[in-house]
Amino acid sequence: MKLEGKISILINRDFTTIEIRDDKANVTFAKLKLTPELLSAALSRQMYVDCEIDVKGLDLVGKIHQCIEYEFELPEWYDRFKHKGNSLKDYVDKLLSDGWVCDNYFGSQNSFFTKDGKNMGRAIIRRWVDA
Repeated sequence: MKLEGKISILINRDFTTIEIRDDKANVTFAKLKLTPELLSAALSRQMYVDCEIDVKGLDLVGKIHQCIEYEFELPEWYDRFKHKGNSLKDYVDKLLSDGWVCDNYFGSQNSFFTKDGKNMGRAIIRRWVDA
């Protein structure tokens, strides 16, 4: 599989971090961490230098990221000043289909509003589809 990606190399005094990102999926799927000695070894063309690798989101690699704003009517039981945690996210996820999932962030000025006399919510929803 060939990807259109991006790489970041962040060199610090204590360690170097290398991040690899799938551009279309909008996901950083690999982060490598090297000490200064290991970085020097890799840059001097030594092969298979040990490193710490954090891998995540491999199920999203090679897919296309889609992101839209979604408006929904708030349930009667929801009070934004009392409810914490994932309760609203879980509620919105149940309203969605076709692989869409809701971000768990409702802290912006635009997250809650009134429309036609109804209490409404607004969130970002995302999905990843095959390329």
